[in-house]
Amino acid sequence: MRKAHTRALALVAGVAALGLLAGCSAPSSPSASATSKKPAVIDVWGWDAEMTPNIVKAFNASHTDVQVNYVLQASNPATVTNFRNVMKSKKGIPCWVPATGPVTTAVVNGWAQDITKYIKPIESKFSAGALAGAKLDGKYYGFPSGPDATFALVNEKVYSDNGIAVPKTWDDLIAAGKQLKPKGITVINLAGEDPSTLIQIEQLAGAKWFAIDGDRWKVNFTDANSLKGADVIQQIVDNDLASHQTYQDRPSLYAYFDSGKLATVPLAWWSLFGYQTNLKASLGTWKAVDFPQLSSSGTFKAPGIANPGIVPVGCKDPAAAVEYQTWVATSAAGIAASKSAKTDAISLPTSLKDVSKYTSAIVPDKLIDPAQSKDQVGAVISKAQSAAIGSFNEGPDYDAWFPELQDQWGKAMAKQITVKQALENVQAFVVQDLKTKGINYTVAK
Repeated sequence: MRKAHTRALALVAGVAALGLLAGCSAPSSPSASATSKKPAVIDVWGWDAEMTPNIVKAFNASHTDVQVNYVLQASNPATVTNFRNVMKSKKGIPCWVPATGPVTTAVVNGWAQDITKYIKPIESKFSAGALAGAKLDGKYYGFPSGPDATFALVNEKVYSDNGIAVPKTWDDLIAAGKQLKPKGITVINLAGEDPSTLIQIEQLAGAKWFAIDGDRWKVNFTDANSLKGADVIQQIVDNDLASHQTYQDRPSLYAYFDSGKLATVPLAWWSLFGYQTNLKASLGTWKAVDFPQLSSSGTFKAPGIANPGIVPVGCKDPAAAVEYQTWVATSAAGIAASKSAKTDAISLPTSLKDVSKYTSAIVPDKLIDPAQSKDQVGAVISKAQSAAIGSFNEGPDYDAWFPELQDQWGKAMAKQITVKQALENVQAFVVQDLKTKGINYTVAK
């Protein structure tokens, strides 16, 4: 399930390509570290009280040109509120704020600096998905942040006991679902409040719900690519192949996953230990596999959206901020400093092109079928991370339209409307919302 972050609304008119860039370029003056013997001291915000203080301590101990002051926030929502306040007052602006929403929102609100000139020389350090997610209109307004790419867990026992090959495409998955249905087994779970699987398939299909079109936004929820993704879900719904266990009742959700009545679970790497903790009867029956593709041919792709942190407008030393984040995200020392005192594991450095040497620490020891080694699970995760798409423009009013998508998705899962109608209804909602807010738009034809 993709978590919906608290996101700021964009209430500006005429969101042009040029308008998006106005007032957001990085200062041309040299950084403090280049003009003074004293280190540049920057404020970095975050709400992690466990690992980030250790990372900052290690960075400060190993650097003389930049020093970081970590300003701990109470929570993600508190960060959003406090950040809005400092950007309004223009006092106490930090040099780094972690992701609280789409980079589009940060740019439209005039919060994010253009840091292209700092990222261009180090592009080779990052995965394609990390770079894609940090860009808007061809420029870097976020620091490259690797998406948590989606792969899948399949209940190997369910598939093998029923003589069904593990699906490699969505057509395969639908066919498997039809074979499993008479046995009381659902091939996938589609929670009524969670349209993440739809968005994942839309990424694979190449859907572009929002794009910048000259001096306005182009809205497009119903083109051929979007409808291709919708059709996959519609086939699953029409044939009653999915369960609809809600994430709002975790005990019941995990009990169903544990029952042997569910065949496939899309997920990201950070979910693995949670499943091991909450499952009992099915431990040792799961296998990691690639996320199903839309076609058996073509380049392999994995869904994943990266919402990057930003260097705010008003930070006087963006070069120092980028230096700090580059060390955190890509250096061996920075990655090692992220080790958790509770689990003795590091966070997967998802910004990197290749995460293979870090995956063994994130693979639990009881969840996976013993026939699949940790290295094999790690290879699935690494493949997904390397192929993560990263970008999916969510427009200037995500806070408004995503709840509407959740509502329409729920109706589609209940067979009150089709998935196509759900997309049409969300597009109509977006158009009215942008019109009300005075944001320029056009609807693709």
